[in-house]
This record gives sequence, C-alpha cells and structure tokens, in this order.
Amino acid sequence: HYRSRSESLIAFSNHHYYQNRLVTFPSPAIEDRAVTLRKVPGGVYDRGKSRTNRIEAEAVVTEAVARMQRWLKLKEDERPTLGIITFNSQQQSLIMDLLDLARRNKPELEWFFAEDRVEPTIVKNLENVQGDERDIILFSITFWKDAAGKLTMDFGALNRDGGERRLNVAVTRARLELVVFSGFTADQIDVSRTKAQAVQDLKTFLDYAERGAIALPAID
Repeated sequence: HYRSRSESLIAFSNHHYYQNRLVTFPSPAIEDRAVTLRKVPGGVYDRGKSRTNRIEAEAVVTEAVARMQRWLKLKEDERPTLGIITFNSQQQSLIMDLLDLARRNKPELEWFFAEDRVEPTIVKNLENVQGDERDIILFSITFWKDAAGKLTMDFGALNRDGGERRLNVAVTRARLELVVFSGFTADQIDVSRTKAQAVQDLKTFLDYAERGAIALPAID
C-alpha cells in the first residue's frame, strides 16, 4: 500500500474491504497503534438545525493548533502535513471557521495553509476527501446525542448507498497517524436499529481505533 507508512493505518480497511491483500512497504508490526480514538465528552449534535457538534469541532481545532505550534519548531522540510475530515459539510465549515479564528490570533500558523505549499492543511468531509492524503489526519465523527439526549442510528452519508466506500476512503487518508474524535464508542452503536452496512463498519472501526489489532478477527 503506497500511502500508509504503518500497517495499523490500513488494517481495518484491509480486513473489511480488501480481504487482507494489502501490505505496507516495508511492513512493520500492526501493534504500533497509529490509529487512536480520542473520546470527546460533553458534545451535542445539533440535529435538525446547524447539524454540527461544536464541542467536538473545538477539540479537533485545539489538537490541530497544538500540533502545528509544535511543528513550527522543526525545520520546514521536517514538518508533517495535516488534514481534517468530518462526516458532513456543516461540521467541515465550522472547523474551517474555528481554524480561521486561530490563524488570526496566531499568524505564525499561516505557514501550514499557504497555497504555494505542496500539501497545505485541508479540511474535507466524507463526500469530497477522495484523492487527498496527508501525514496526519484528524477525523471528526461529528454525530452524537442531540440536545434531548437521543442518539439515532443516522450517520448521514454512511446510511446511504455506498456509505461503506466513503468510510473506507476516509480512514485511509493518513500516511503516519489517524486520530479519531468521537463522543461515543463502538458499544453505543446498535446495529439492530439499522440495515446500513457502513454503520456496522463504523462500529467495528471505532472498536479498532479504541482497542487496536485485538479488535479485528484473527486472520486465517
């Protein structure tokens, strides 16, 4: 697999979509945990209104800004590239607005967004991220309980035909590290309430992000 520098970055998709035919080159151990789950407490999905999760968006931007500030201490050719992926365009827009505010407050961050760079920082959603890749990907799951405390099994694009392909694309954009931001964990997805294959895949992906390779069935 030409993109991933770590076996763990492709292990989920390799098992679920490629019959374990993918390997990285060179092929390191899968236990390196380049995919991690960042639980975001207190978030609310504004269903039916803005369709955003502001607390999760703020957590993603805080992480992005902290990383970029650390990377500024590195030589320019050693600084990783960064991408952010969201589940819908509304969360994408909110994160872009929050990043714009951070850039106004910290002008030194502009280096990462310069259009003349080969890979400037990007913010995309499930529908338009195909073809993009970056060293580090921060992935905002976005959906969570609404203001009434209800968690539906509606995850936007995942519930539509081909949702599993969108998920596969999203979770294979990182070369070095994928950090998944979510208000919930795999055990809170009730697959009996949906027929969407991609929602079942999301459940197993979150389990993998949280527990690592042990969450994947054994390979014969």
